[in-house]
Amino acid sequence: MVDESARLLTTQQQLEAEADGKITFFGLSVNETIRTCIINGMMKRADKLKSDFKVPDKRFWYIKLFALTEIRDFEGLDAFSKSKRSPIGYEPFVRHLVEKKHVKEAIPYVARCDPPKRADLYVECDEWRLAGKECKERGDKAKLQYVSTVSIAELV
Repeated sequence: MVDESARLLTTQQQLEAEADGKITFFGLSVNETIRTCIINGMMKRADKLKSDFKVPDKRFWYIKLFALTEIRDFEGLDAFSKSKRSPIGYEPFVRHLVEKKHVKEAIPYVARCDPPKRADLYVECDEWRLAGKECKERGDKAKLQYVSTVSIAELV
């Protein structure tokens, strides 16, 4: 534990030196250090921290999802989401983007989610037509009726 803390401090000193002291890393956790690297465009350093400190894939994906959303790097987020199969799925992408009011950017991720959840996720994105289409394709009459009722209520 102490050894790992010492390694982290050494790494943080190196990162601060690379950033000419313009970015503060000292005292941050491993997760926060990775996040700070991503926010400041130091992607390779973030990947190296992940491997050096054995950060689990799921945690890394959440950190990167939140960091890229924070800096509004939606192209980077899209490239990251396609880099390999997501260990967290794509529902967290949709939910986080909607939560942060980036609804338009969330819509493409819905199609990559589990089919039974797509209609509800489209509703969260205010995409009533796509929600209805999804229900129709899946033959889910009850959900289609629900989507129709809710969409009409939203319009009134």
